[in-house]
Amino acid sequence: MTSRRRFSVKGLIICLVGIGLVAFFVPFRPQTLSSSVAFEHPANFPEAKRFAKQLFKENRRTFYCGCRFDAYGKVDLKSCGYKVQGDRRRAQRLEWEHIVPVSRIASHLPCWSGKGCCEEPKECIRGRRCCQKVDKNFQHMEADLHNLVPEIGELNAIRSNFRFGVLPHVKPGQFGQCEFKVDKNIRRVEPSASKRGLIARTYLYMADTYNIRLSDAQRQLFKAWNNQFPPTQEEIAWDNKIAAIQKNHNPYIVNYDMTGEKRNEY
Repeated sequence: MTSRRRFSVKGLIICLVGIGLVAFFVPFRPQTLSSSVAFEHPANFPEAKRFAKQLFKENRRTFYCGCRFDAYGKVDLKSCGYKVQGDRRRAQRLEWEHIVPVSRIASHLPCWSGKGCCEEPKECIRGRRCCQKVDKNFQHMEADLHNLVPEIGELNAIRSNFRFGVLPHVKPGQFGQCEFKVDKNIRRVEPSASKRGLIARTYLYMADTYNIRLSDAQRQLFKAWNNQFPPTQEEIAWDNKIAAIQKNHNPYIVNYDMTGEKRNEY
């Protein structure tokens, strides 16, 4: 009996040591949100989209228009009164919008012009595809959750990489009940007032974090919007959830306390 007991204890110790070694050497990659678990920064854009779906799981509404969408990415256009511009199929499809466009983020990078992706002149790839392939820094920027919001696919395409501004000469109702304006001639878009603060804070954050150059006019516009439209409780909660995943806040959001009063000037 004694020898069997010693054997059992010895076997148990060996098993526990083995489990400990496996846990030590095999990395853990969490896939669900939890305040008690340490998350890694999304490794790439596809992974960022998976996390973004969880971030908006309890509030499935598109960013610019506030349309409801389901767990499968189908947009309910009637829920926000969106007027389809021509591509109904894409309008009903949810896409993930970079508030600061990818071209704005990466146009200064060597990979954007094809460096590192041209094995032969006829097989050279450029732009986003090249940067995704060869530039880890680009992958990090493209996957930053602070810059990623859900949007109607058609509107994502129409917005393209146009800059934000105000368009008093464009009549309201261009997109039905969705408060969004576009002037393709000057490549400008005007978001609703309720979104201007978050857009400004995102642009300022991305510019500071990734050394993206803003013109003086752009920076002044975004500073004005930041001051005029403080973070909402929803925006603050969104920032906290992102920080739980990629371990950083947008300082232009946490610069405000929970009452919306500014603590410091930027």
